[in-house]
Formats: sequence, structure tokens, C-alpha cells
Amino acid sequence: MTQFTDLDMLYDYEKDAAAATVGYMTLATRAHNANLRDIYLRLANEATSAHGKVSKLINQSGGIA
Repeated sequence: MTQFTDLDMLYDYEKDAAAATVGYMTLATRAHNANLRDIYLRLANEATSAHGKVSKLINQSGGIA
């Protein structure tokens, strides 16, 4: 069985946060309802914030973000 390190998990989370940001932003551009568009934009901003935080943790752990 493969052993994963904390850095491996951080890289995986970073990838997921980046994908979420792109996905939410894409949905925001497709939404015709202004309220729904705002929700998607807020979600994209939250995912961007999470990505920034995990990138900082990766750098602090000796990885390259």
C-alpha cells in the first residue's frame, strides 16, 4: 500500500481548489440569473482563497506551489 505524505495531500488539495475555481467561474459566465451568478462568483472567490492558503502551506512545507 502506498504511503502518502502531508505534502502529497496538500498538492492534491491545491489541484482540487484550482479546479473548483475554474469550474465555478465557468458556471458564473453561463448563469443567466443574476442571483445564481453572484453565488457562483462567491464560490469562485472562496475557492481562490483556499487555493492561496494551501499554496502557502505547500511553500512552508518545502514544496513548490
